[in-house]
Amino acid sequence: MDLYFVLYLLLILLLIYKTRVFGLINDQNISPKLLTCLFFFKALGVVVFYFVYKSAYGGIEGFDAGKFYGDAKTISEYSKIDLAGYLKLLVGLQDDSTTSSIYKTCLVHTFNWDNGVSHDYFYNDNRIVIRVHSVFHFIAFNSYFVHALFNCFLSFIGIIYLFKSLKGYFAHKKIMLLLVLCFFPSLWFYTGAVLKEGISIFVLGCTVYQLKKMIEGGFQFPGFIYLLVLLFISCLLKPYLLIPCDIAFSLFFTLQHKKVKYKMILFFSWTLVILTLINVLSLVVKNKSLSDITSEHQRVFADAAKGGIFLLDTTKFVRLPYDYNLIKKAPNKDSSFTIKKNTAFIYWEHTHQQDTLFCTANSDTLTVYRLVYDVPKSGSNILVDSYSKNTVLTIAAYFYYTLFFPFFANAHGILQWVASLENLLIALSLFIFLRGVFQNKKEAFPAVFFVSIALGICLLIGATTPNSGAIFRYRSPIIIFIVISAVYYLKPIKSGSHERPD
Repeated sequence: MDLYFVLYLLLILLLIYKTRVFGLINDQNISPKLLTCLFFFKALGVVVFYFVYKSAYGGIEGFDAGKFYGDAKTISEYSKIDLAGYLKLLVGLQDDSTTSSIYKTCLVHTFNWDNGVSHDYFYNDNRIVIRVHSVFHFIAFNSYFVHALFNCFLSFIGIIYLFKSLKGYFAHKKIMLLLVLCFFPSLWFYTGAVLKEGISIFVLGCTVYQLKKMIEGGFQFPGFIYLLVLLFISCLLKPYLLIPCDIAFSLFFTLQHKKVKYKMILFFSWTLVILTLINVLSLVVKNKSLSDITSEHQRVFADAAKGGIFLLDTTKFVRLPYDYNLIKKAPNKDSSFTIKKNTAFIYWEHTHQQDTLFCTANSDTLTVYRLVYDVPKSGSNILVDSYSKNTVLTIAAYFYYTLFFPFFANAHGILQWVASLENLLIALSLFIFLRGVFQNKKEAFPAVFFVSIALGICLLIGATTPNSGAIFRYRSPIIIFIVISAVYYLKPIKSGSHERPD
């Protein structure tokens, strides 16, 4: 933590208390004092995240948070060399081929710029995060903590908009809803870092709120343009999370607004129709079903989780197993290596980067490669291959690993024990939800909707992400809806000084 972080935190707290961020996060149910206190405690996640990674892993440098920060810094510094080129890069008009000037001068020094670029439905575009933080870098004074604080602040704005969208279903429980959104453990933790989760929650909250306004308040052209921009960003940032949520909330608000009968039947029917249409479109356009693409993504992720040493020369990008005995340091050159004889590796040539090539026994011991980065093998990989012949068991395994793993008995270390506590909260929430559905006379549709979107996306995450550490992070923006469904059925609390009537 540094002085700039403290100064920016004080400035943001003052901005919230005095102006509610110029009215952007104003809500009659939240007093300025409570709003300010909420962000102060939410911002502590920035400090906790950094020092947890520092103590547990030696720092953030080898992880996405550190790589996003480093890439943003690299790209921001490029503006001093070529401002016009930086502006093109900022809006996506750059030529980032390996022969271009911007690649040789700037992009070759990044780690995550090209990671995540794909052509299926489940990729994550790292470039949005890097672009946003490259702008932040101009006023961040080279401070990682300031970058993380800005990300945390964006997530807080998104949380307030989610609250404004959902509070009508939580009479006398609005503060409980707000506390879940702000301090659900994994979401609080990961939105305190330079990661996609903070920006994703910002986009999700703004999109859901705008959808509600459009459906309930009628069409307005400026709002429609704003919604299109948000949907475009959703397609790039975390489409597997944001696009299903956008579609689901559109159906939910429409059914609620029209006050039709059989809402649950209509919701699940329309969901099935939409999934069928998407699957047919995928078969026509890509000649692959959604199931095929899911399996393919799972294989790619499992392969990446094995780690490796990544090298680059003028013609190809090479990945070797994570074993430095396979390479030899080049004399008089920093971060440069040659590959030892008979070493097996995979590689991609710059002229056709989509084709993966294999070398079973290296014979070229003279070519010098630059070390791009190395990634140790993940210690939290999970396997569901033993269930692959039984669809029911496979789906059950996906849900188990996404919702309840680890769970005390199989937890190793303090972090997994903390994760077990969160999974216990998920289990208790599901119990409260199920009891409420069968015993409470309150309308069940909102709670069923919350659980349905959470379970649907958790199933997708479980099917495509065979790594428990990644699952825990990826599920954080959506798993909160299971806890929200429990809040929906909890007994109301008396309205206090901070919770005002609508």
